[in-house]
Amino acid sequence: MISQLAAQRHIPKSEVLRNLVDRGLVSIGAKTDDDYLYELVQRAVKETMQPQIERLAAISAKAAHISSAAFFMGVYSATRDRSPAEQRQIEEVASSARSLGIQYLKLKDRDIDAFIQNGVKTITEDDFNE
Repeated sequence: MISQLAAQRHIPKSEVLRNLVDRGLVSIGAKTDDDYLYELVQRAVKETMQPQIERLAAISAKAAHISSAAFFMGVYSATRDRSPAEQRQIEEVASSARSLGIQYLKLKDRDIDAFIQNGVKTITEDDFNE
């Protein structure tokens, strides 16, 4: 068996034996191996955190769903009982807002205040240019 491991790994039998002894000593706690301990801790943390990560992802998806429903309800409410020209103008602003939302999701920089100010300026300039 040791010969097979050595042949598979292309290392001498003595190195296979050293590795097996080291792993055995680490597993019983007689020797510390930082990489092994790191892997154990990392696995334990991941197993502990995974349910919370999935829960937060589900909450985020629900928030995105209700937010989009609110956006479209707002557009519907704003265009209701308006003239066709006003409806087009509202729909154009809503389209600009959607585009800005997509751009924001693609941002690497988290400076939301500057992004919002520029977005409002863009929408406002579009209104004045019409």
